[in-house]
Amino acid sequence: MGLDRPADGEPETLADVYIRRSKKSEDLATLRGHLRQVHAYLAREDVAIRHVWLEQKSASKVHVRRDEFDNACAAVLAGRSKTLAAWKTDRFDRRGMGQVTPLLDELEKRRGRLVSTSEGLDSSRGGRVVFALLSDRAMEESRDISKRVLIGLESHRVIGRVPGGPLPFGLQRVGNGRIAPHPDEYPTARKIAELLLEGLGGTTAAHRVNAEGLSTRSGRHWSANAIARMAQSPLWAGLVPFRERHIDEFGQPIDKWGTWKADVLLDASGTPVSCGTGVVTLTEWYAIKAQFSSRTFRGAKGMHGAKRPGKLLTGIMKCPHCQVGMVSGGESYRCRTHLEGGPTACRGVRTKASRVDFVVGEMWVTHVSALEPGGEALYEIARRWLSYQDPEKKARHRHTEAALKDSHRRAEELDAAYYVHGRMSAERYAQLADALAAQVALLGEDLRELERQADLTPLLDAELLTEAWATAELDDKRMLLRSVVDELVLLPSAKQGDRTPIENRLRVRWVGGPK
Repeated sequence: MGLDRPADGEPETLADVYIRRSKKSEDLATLRGHLRQVHAYLAREDVAIRHVWLEQKSASKVHVRRDEFDNACAAVLAGRSKTLAAWKTDRFDRRGMGQVTPLLDELEKRRGRLVSTSEGLDSSRGGRVVFALLSDRAMEESRDISKRVLIGLESHRVIGRVPGGPLPFGLQRVGNGRIAPHPDEYPTARKIAELLLEGLGGTTAAHRVNAEGLSTRSGRHWSANAIARMAQSPLWAGLVPFRERHIDEFGQPIDKWGTWKADVLLDASGTPVSCGTGVVTLTEWYAIKAQFSSRTFRGAKGMHGAKRPGKLLTGIMKCPHCQVGMVSGGESYRCRTHLEGGPTACRGVRTKASRVDFVVGEMWVTHVSALEPGGEALYEIARRWLSYQDPEKKARHRHTEAALKDSHRRAEELDAAYYVHGRMSAERYAQLADALAAQVALLGEDLRELERQADLTPLLDAELLTEAWATAELDDKRMLLRSVVDELVLLPSAKQGDRTPIENRLRVRWVGGPK
């Protein structure tokens, strides 16, 4: 085709060609075929190709920046050539006449033109209207394709088929949308899982496996971030992930999705949907998720990594001014916001750690010992304690409650569609109403069963709880404290050297107490 070197000459005799690869199945031979047809069309009009702009990006999404497309348009508008050529309109732009018409106006001002060689269209010969219509039709076709693909993906997820994209380390596809442990990667992945289940952080786990010469799938060293992404993916537990798609300011979906910390896809009964065998069990995965959650906190400058607390009230006791959890520094508790942002961010408070720890422990024992045996407050404390001890059951309980709430919402919408708007027949309404009623009954039974399984009897004795506090390690004491206290605030001192008893500077709201 004589394209080994750029053509030169007057702009009226030159053309810039835009070629776009829209499917992965289109190889180089297909693109050369498109270019060959464009070249033949232009040669018949004695127009030479000045430059070929090749791109592999969507032509239908407004938020996708197409650099080669912009460069091709800019070259013609700058007067380097007078012809902008494409093989077909839908390969040129799928965003509708609202995008194509302004370009045609600018080309007309500069005595330029847009041509579609396979359709025989030329904007300088009365093809403007056809270009606009074809661009609109291409936009509608793109939306239909997107809708069909999305429905297909969602349908496959619901029946337990893994979505596209690379799998977390340690897993492989085994056909029919299912996953299973990868024979070569699984030993390393399982070792990482066991390190995390021992309570090690991502950084320490990464150092351990790197020291043993174990590498990632791409042969790189492990990092804390890589381990966190892998371990918190539902796929690592053999579950189908669900990520919500982002929308723009006008409510239109865009090619951005929720955080990589995807949630678990639930079926109609509120049960996580499985897509095969993972590296860890469901129980282990929830335990790892809970551990990662406990290692982050929200400070004045966003989310931060948190070291393992070295004192009882770190993150539990709050500053009265900014309501942010306090941190321990040396022998004192200090306001985190003041520490990070200075006095302009928060005036802050501080106190000696040993005396407030002792007093809060005494207050905890006194309060729990005075609770009515079998009372509602003690029952709530026991439930909280179990939720800390069994994160999987807590998550299942939350999932089931959410599914039950959603079923009630759909039942209300169904009633409105039938009784208020009259959008369906009585037979169809009865069929759907019966199905929803059965689902609500099933979810209610599942929720009652989860609550029944939580045997709270050993924890409903205040004396047993007091003994548990006396013998507990720091982590267990923190969990017991969180189970009993809804809010703990350190009030500011009256002046420097204030000798007010520390218990008088603590504002405590106990579980089951007045707000």
